[in-house]
Amino acid sequence: MNPTNLIAVGDVHGMAQTLELLLNGLEGRFQPSDSMFVFLGDLIDRGPDSHRAVEMVARVIDRYPGSVLIMGNHDEYLLNMSLLSLAADEERAWMLLGGVQTLESYGLKDHGDLVGAGKAFNAMHPRHAALFRNAVTHFETERFFFTHAGVNPAVPLADQYIRDLRWIRRAFLTHTGPFEKLIVHGHSITPTELPEVHPNRIAVDTGSYKTGRISAAIFTRDVLMGFTVAEVHGNGTEVRHFDADVKEVKPAHVG
Repeated sequence: MNPTNLIAVGDVHGMAQTLELLLNGLEGRFQPSDSMFVFLGDLIDRGPDSHRAVEMVARVIDRYPGSVLIMGNHDEYLLNMSLLSLAADEERAWMLLGGVQTLESYGLKDHGDLVGAGKAFNAMHPRHAALFRNAVTHFETERFFFTHAGVNPAVPLADQYIRDLRWIRRAFLTHTGPFEKLIVHGHSITPTELPEVHPNRIAVDTGSYKTGRISAAIFTRDVLMGFTVAEVHGNGTEVRHFDADVKEVKPAHVG
């Protein structure tokens, strides 16, 4: 399937209210008959409502054929818990990185250790467990390579290590040379806290749990058309639209 439109959604981190605002607008503009979603990972942790955020993503993936979830480094902790294979050092790291909020959101804090929590998660939320087990490491089109964190500049795209795709930062972010394809990624909050377009990559992690802002990059026929940014803040909610140069445009001009 080669849909006309592809919507790549940045890091969510349990910010379900913001995700709902973003998806309501996007689903109103783009139909399942000619569009697909690529969620760039880190649906969970830090924010208050990972369960509801994952539920929304599962619904969208079911509704839009061909849509995928790319596994983020935070999502991997929940996956490993569901597989009953979370190592002790991973448990400690996860709790420090927002896992406590995720367990609270799923009502799993009173199920003993994380083995018990994993068994309860699989029994209580089989649809969510399946979503994470079916997540991919990356997604490619002719011109773009979508992944969570980025890629190792020293390794061909076809040979990337999974850990780099989920965790890499500095070596990728500081690389100024071209890649085989333009990389579309999340994981590292942009300095501007808005989407950023660089010569070799497109960054869409706009700091959801920190800023209340989730961003999506819109591609039509494998060309970047612009961005939609949803934000929930103290004064209410806001949805803004930007062109491919990240210049704000009026909604009437959004394609």
